[in-house]
Amino acid sequence: MVFSNITSMCYSSQGRCGGVERVNASFRHLLCSSLLCLVILLSAGVPTSARADVGKAGEYQVKAAFIMNFVNFIEWPDNVLPADTITIGVLGRDPSDGAIDALKGKTVKGRKVIIRHYDEPEDARNAAILFISPSEKRSLPLILKTLRNRPVVTVGDQQGFARTGVMINMLLVRKRVGFEINLSASQRSGVRISSQLLKLAKEVVEQ
Repeated sequence: MVFSNITSMCYSSQGRCGGVERVNASFRHLLCSSLLCLVILLSAGVPTSARADVGKAGEYQVKAAFIMNFVNFIEWPDNVLPADTITIGVLGRDPSDGAIDALKGKTVKGRKVIIRHYDEPEDARNAAILFISPSEKRSLPLILKTLRNRPVVTVGDQQGFARTGVMINMLLVRKRVGFEINLSASQRSGVRISSQLLKLAKEVVEQ
């Protein structure tokens, strides 16, 4: 993914991402810096968790950018994805205040992003990536059972989601976004997560 007009940069210290400059930074600057930091870490293969400083930007604006960027480091089974589109779904009440919807029409890995909202997990079986809203926390076991062995990359942002079976779980700690990966869940679904992304995860669950 290529980003332009990047005016604030990530810096490293002893091989780790030091953070994102926030002084007088607009959301665009923060977002580009956050993703640039992720790209720098990936290209360097640094075994540390990628963290984006939320700063003045909304939490879900940064998380939405991460969701889209994850696509670059995930491989779906052959013939699963349409040739020219990729569907990012939201299950339950959308907490992002339009941040995920704003991804609509953008291009990633040569495919145009489609955003779908779902009330029932059965309807989300054809999504490539599915963000499971916090509103669905109590229904999580049923959701994961419904999607089990389907090539749907489940993403959440609640404590304990990764260990429950969500493939990628974003966490906000001290105003920084990091993520955990449930490798076993992704393998059961036939989805391959890049080893580079695994190196950046705060925790990789294998169970």
